[in-house]
Amino acid sequence: MPSPLPLKGPLRLGLLGLGQITELMLPAYAANSDVEVVGLCDPDPERLARWSGVFPAATVTRDRRGLLEGSPDVIDVLVPTPLHAEVAGAVLEAGFHVQVQKPIARDLEGADAMLAAARASGARLHVLEDYLAYPPLVRLHDLIDEGAIGTPVGCHMKIVATGMGGWEVSPESYEWQFQQAKDGRGMLVFDHGWHQLAVAHWLFGPVRRIFAWLGATEIVPEIVMDAPSTIVWEHHNGVRVVLEISFAIDTYFRSSHYGGDERVEVTGTKGFARCNRISAFGIQEPSLVLYRDGEVRGFHALDDRPPDAFAAMAARSVAVFKEGADPLMDASVARQVLVTLLAALDSHRLGTPVDVPAS
Repeated sequence: MPSPLPLKGPLRLGLLGLGQITELMLPAYAANSDVEVVGLCDPDPERLARWSGVFPAATVTRDRRGLLEGSPDVIDVLVPTPLHAEVAGAVLEAGFHVQVQKPIARDLEGADAMLAAARASGARLHVLEDYLAYPPLVRLHDLIDEGAIGTPVGCHMKIVATGMGGWEVSPESYEWQFQQAKDGRGMLVFDHGWHQLAVAHWLFGPVRRIFAWLGATEIVPEIVMDAPSTIVWEHHNGVRVVLEISFAIDTYFRSSHYGGDERVEVTGTKGFARCNRISAFGIQEPSLVLYRDGEVRGFHALDDRPPDAFAAMAARSVAVFKEGADPLMDASVARQVLVTLLAALDSHRLGTPVDVPAS
């Protein structure tokens, strides 16, 4: 049986997979006094050595069973998306609460298998979507709820991917992405675009209809980025959103982590609010601005780097498991975001807008 919720004492966490994302997630855990990392699991001894130095009391193992034997309260599954259903499903079946990075799975069959495993075992399945914890986007959400721009009537989102700026990412961290792209699940639309669809769902509710026009840019032979791409959708509340994805390989964006430049602008009946950046510092202005009644207000003091989102996400995980708080994204909502994303891929294949099935 899974540990009863809410949990007592520090959140005992086991990490399953120690790839690139851990460089953002694990420092957030190390800095949180309510989190105790009790286990580290990865087949790569160098990764294990790197993080065992940060968490010297944690059990170190290359085998999943060794991690589970350490009796963590929650397993944070940090394996590539194509492995989510298999790995997270097995951990849920073993009776452990699970956190998993977005997207919840690569297909609906995988997502449904994970949801079924959680129901059968009684374990909690929590999907980590760091954009929903990013302070400028959280403040944007609050402004909309407060009526600061009136009633939302439209939204424009932008991603500019680049080959310059940001951190060094090992080639092996991209290999599974390039393999996944071969069946239409590209890095910019399926993996990165998930963030924008998740944010839109969070701001405006479920999507009713979607249209996608996806492009392709070859970097080197057999490696293609899915850009330029344009996706347009309408929510049930009538708000329409345009997502523009560009690939500008020779553009430099200053960033401590991911080099992509992103913007989210929501127009309301009385003004607009715009988040100027998420991953990189493409626009050297306040991370959030509000326009209303002929005046612009800049929000200069918001924590606006990727680690800030992950720190907030770690704090939310503690609240979910120790205090019984609602997750920012539960598994059923994550499934609906996946349904919407897959509908976009269907739309591109068919060359026409498609209705998004209800979850």
